[in-house]
Amino acid sequence: MKKLVLLVLLLFQIFKIHAQTPHLSGKIEVVMATGQITCDFVLSNIPNLGKDYQILLNKGFNIKSIKDSVNQTLKYSGFYGGAMRGEGLTYAPLYKDSTMANPGKLHITYTGAFPIYTDTLNFIDFKGLIAFNGKTMRAADQSKWYPIIYDVKNDRQIEQMTFDIQVSSKDAKMIFINGDQPKPGPVARFKSDLPIAPMIFAGDYGVQKTRGALFLNSQMDDKQLEVFENNIAEMKAYYFKVLKIPYDTKNVFIEHSPVEKFNKGRSWGFVAFPTIAFAGIKLGDMIDVEHHKLKDSTDYPFIAHEIGHYYFGNVLQPNSTLLWFFLESTAEYLSVKAAEEKFGKTFSTKYFAERGKQLKNFKAKPLNSIKEANEISGTYRYSYGPFLLRGLEQMIGEKRMFKFLNTCLTTKNELTDYNFFKRNALKSGITQKEWDAYEKDFILSENAVSLIK
Repeated sequence: MKKLVLLVLLLFQIFKIHAQTPHLSGKIEVVMATGQITCDFVLSNIPNLGKDYQILLNKGFNIKSIKDSVNQTLKYSGFYGGAMRGEGLTYAPLYKDSTMANPGKLHITYTGAFPIYTDTLNFIDFKGLIAFNGKTMRAADQSKWYPIIYDVKNDRQIEQMTFDIQVSSKDAKMIFINGDQPKPGPVARFKSDLPIAPMIFAGDYGVQKTRGALFLNSQMDDKQLEVFENNIAEMKAYYFKVLKIPYDTKNVFIEHSPVEKFNKGRSWGFVAFPTIAFAGIKLGDMIDVEHHKLKDSTDYPFIAHEIGHYYFGNVLQPNSTLLWFFLESTAEYLSVKAAEEKFGKTFSTKYFAERGKQLKNFKAKPLNSIKEANEISGTYRYSYGPFLLRGLEQMIGEKRMFKFLNTCLTTKNELTDYNFFKRNALKSGITQKEWDAYEKDFILSENAVSLIK
């Protein structure tokens, strides 16, 4: 009887979780020649958040209408003097001049046009940009190209959802939404029964397949593909070994022309799991086929950083005040450890020595004083944060450090704030005395780079 009750409770929890997973259905039309995007979406299975929610859409979109489950046009806030949250304007459907409680389903239609960057480039490119470059169009979840729910009480954006989307683009030879397979244009339908943050990539490009990955818009030969895939497999195996969580998914690698003017040697990438996108680099140029390796050893951690986002960005989805620390500092730290495993201790010693020189005048705000996520700047999250993690490793040892990271990864549905950091450190076996010493020497220091040996 007791087992039956437990089974019923488990099934109830599974049903409850599924019922609270948003579902996106409808159509999107992309005009490659003008940069215009028109969407007609139904957002259903909206979690029961009462009135404590907002709908986020990229600031470049104009809403035609928001309708309820019986197709009645709704009033909504945000159309005038709207507040921004990241890349998006915030909206809320209204009922009697107050936010509508638990709408369940919303039908949202909107359109917008975005610049096409070819000869005149932007000053910046990043994951939150809807990017047209004359050949391809790219839009990730951070750009808020589809309606994203913001949970006000828990300070989290609900980007992941199931979907059934038809994409039409008369100029696109190939279309892809992650969570499904790339398909030939000009019209294709994409579905995912597993919650995922949809990213769209459309345009004139080819597809290459290997045993463990897909490559979009790359032009590698078979030998280059083999070397690249072997390096990826090596990184995944290392992360599984140290974090005790398998990396059992196939990645999709996208190569796209930047919409930002890059100096020589500059490139960047981002993750919209399971997709990893790179700009400003041709993946084939990274490969030394003769010696079966990457030409430049620094490319190894560059790629390993993005691979590491499977763990910190997917298994754990950071939020709250330490969003950027747990998203980017951890991925960078892991990438250094992966490179250290491959090239030896001299690699990490050189890495921290070089970045230590760059950070000699950097003044860090203590993590326990961070009140807003964006107080952790780009320099802080990518360069200084890894020093804080290396400092913890230095104090407790590598084995216990990975146990701490595993504890973070297996802790679900919590705010990733400073209390999360401390609580999971203690939970993993770090003593209060050790934590106090770490906090004093590293967290509360204005600049702790000189403490890294």
